[in-house]
Amino acid sequence: MAEPTGHCPYLGLKQNRAIRFASPTAEHRCYISGEPREIPVDQAGFCLSQGHVQCPLYMGLTVPSTNDPTLVLAPTRTPGLRGWFAALSPRDRLIYSLMLGMLAVIIGIYLLVGVQTLLRRSGLPQIGQAPTASPVEQPSAAPTAAEATAAATSAPPSPTEVATATPPPAPTAKPTDAPLILPPTPLPTQAPTSTPGPTSTPGAASAPMPTAIPRPKPSSTPRPAATQPPTPTQQPANVSVKLVTLYFADPSGKLLVPAQRNTRVEDNRIAEAAINELIAGPRNGLGRLVSSDASLLDIHIEGGRATANFDRDPGGIDSLVFTLTEFPSISSVQIQVNGADQGGPRARPVLNPINPQNLAVDYGSTEFLPLYFPSAGSSYDVRVIRMVPKTKQVAEATVRALLEGPGPYEGSLRRAIPANTELRGIKLQNGVVLVDFTQPFADAPELDAAMRTVVESLTTLKTVSGVQFLVEGRAFADGKVFRRPSINQE
Repeated sequence: MAEPTGHCPYLGLKQNRAIRFASPTAEHRCYISGEPREIPVDQAGFCLSQGHVQCPLYMGLTVPSTNDPTLVLAPTRTPGLRGWFAALSPRDRLIYSLMLGMLAVIIGIYLLVGVQTLLRRSGLPQIGQAPTASPVEQPSAAPTAAEATAAATSAPPSPTEVATATPPPAPTAKPTDAPLILPPTPLPTQAPTSTPGPTSTPGAASAPMPTAIPRPKPSSTPRPAATQPPTPTQQPANVSVKLVTLYFADPSGKLLVPAQRNTRVEDNRIAEAAINELIAGPRNGLGRLVSSDASLLDIHIEGGRATANFDRDPGGIDSLVFTLTEFPSISSVQIQVNGADQGGPRARPVLNPINPQNLAVDYGSTEFLPLYFPSAGSSYDVRVIRMVPKTKQVAEATVRALLEGPGPYEGSLRRAIPANTELRGIKLQNGVVLVDFTQPFADAPELDAAMRTVVESLTTLKTVSGVQFLVEGRAFADGKVFRRPSINQE
């Protein structure tokens, strides 16, 4: 049994239902009623994503008219590049903006290199290269002895001959003295040539040769010292703290429990950080599923598949699959041990399923209702998925399923809403669900847990942004609108 993935099965083009594109178009139509209908919702967020099962048309909820600016797909299009950019999703706009910024930086670097090259060819002093003036001045200062010979040769052509004759003699006539300061390479060659004269004359069988040879070695010893300063790898990595959702076992060992944890992430390797948190283990009464002896060797993501390579069998496959598929970029997980595949890739299964009617897995005729109940052995709320026949009133079906209780998980989960509570009515207005209960709801011994699980369950639906409670038709909890809370924050 697998949760729905991919695009909406009712999506097609106005001209041909069997044709669709991977990006939103004005020609797309919804065929849920059998006839092509205008799409009044965001195609990228519903029709062309895994969240199509939460589409108001797909769930049968009441959909505001297309005059509502928050739900109209694209009433008008601005022609040209500006219209194309405006039609992108916020995520795509951010990506293209980053790419343009990187392109601007690259162009700036090439311009700077080009300017440096032109300055070098023209002979002008380059930025930050003041020492270049000294080599030019040294050859002009060195030919002091050569200027006498140049002046003695010919007086009239002295301007031309000095310019042409002085550069060759200056480096060749005094290469042994002046270049000792400029290049480091002549030092080892000149040291042996200058030392053998005095050392060989005092004695023929002299051992000063070995003593003169080590002199280049001191010049080689500074070289490692010169290579030590550049240590870019010792710079601190890009470290951030991000919230990840991890899956552990409840105290009974029958259910998987999501827990949100702030995690230290280096260089945006958030999937690697999440696996290391699973290896580190649970907190506050939950059970471990991934072995603490396992070590993650590497992980890479390609084409929606995450391949995690361990040094031994990590165990807890469901825990790894649910944790990694929480990230939008991952739809399946392949586990490896020392590079060898352990079975095939695993897609995200149904989390803690409840199917009292034994319905077939048919996404066209069934609905998945996300329900939250408090754990009987810990302080966490556990999510279960109940399978019911296809309905247009998904919000109402979700509340009624909560009133029925956790079903086969009765021993592991507990009821927070009193069993004699009834639903008087439910209504969706501008994304806020108004839920009207009978008086027993207000008298619940665990009123906070009862209200919390209702809000957690309903705000899981993408069309619901908040919940407002009524009791016997009157405003409850001062009429406050409750938004989606952080579930099981550690």
